[in-house]
Amino acid sequence: MINKKLVIVSGLSGAGKSQVLNILEDNDYFCVDNLPVELIHKFIDLFKNSKRTRFAIGLDIRSAKNIGDLKKAFKTNSFKNKNVSVLKLFLDSDNKVLIKRFSETRRKHPLGGNLIEAIKKERQIFESLRKDVDYVIDTSQMTLSELKTTVLKTINENSISKINITIMSFGYKYGLPINADIVFDTRFLPNPNYISNLRKLTGKNRLVQNYVLSLDVTKQFVEFLKNFLDFVLPKIFLEGKNYLTIAFGCTGGQHRSVTLAEIIGKYIILNKKFKEYKFDVTIQHRDIDFYE
Repeated sequence: MINKKLVIVSGLSGAGKSQVLNILEDNDYFCVDNLPVELIHKFIDLFKNSKRTRFAIGLDIRSAKNIGDLKKAFKTNSFKNKNVSVLKLFLDSDNKVLIKRFSETRRKHPLGGNLIEAIKKERQIFESLRKDVDYVIDTSQMTLSELKTTVLKTINENSISKINITIMSFGYKYGLPINADIVFDTRFLPNPNYISNLRKLTGKNRLVQNYVLSLDVTKQFVEFLKNFLDFVLPKIFLEGKNYLTIAFGCTGGQHRSVTLAEIIGKYIILNKKFKEYKFDVTIQHRDIDFYE
């Protein structure tokens, strides 16, 4: 039987447990958060005949009735004869940072009551548990990118995450796409809608593309876009972002925005500079169906 790999993620509330589980999930781990400790072994048994080999469990102060039950769940010898290798992570953070995070999110501490007292109490409860873990990760000064790098290095995994990039065209007359991260307005380009033989075509048509791309202003704009993407996409990848939507808009979403989305989408797909970054590119034309 293939050995299973289990990562148990625990730590202080607000120290980043959910973020770590998200990182693991993006790297093909099956993750369950706040699983009651009495269900852990039943959870593992479900995977005995599964093709999945990597999974993670998030445990915190809510996962057990008392710290004794939580400590038992951390005992490595309890996983013998289950073909499971276990790695236990504990997330810690400075009290001031925890207070700031709770204040920013306005979430209630699991122990309730006064926030400062709740953090101190939880730290005391977990003090003995820290001795049974394999690694303690202090997230006080970590960015999300640094946390991702640290976690994957700690569990001896190479990141298999990739950025899912959507290149989208849209028409301003139908509203801005709410999921766009970067928006470029192409309405300053000459409009093929005023060319009689192009009006009923779209930017997916070679005639429309040739017209739009033949103009000096478009050539300069495309060159700017390529230089911009060459600079920014690798940095976005290193930041740890998993989804990115770049939108091009024109009046109706038929000609100019479609042309630019097609050209830039193919540029990212075919650019050898981006090969190492595992970009998964999708080209979408939100409003083209209003014309076709």
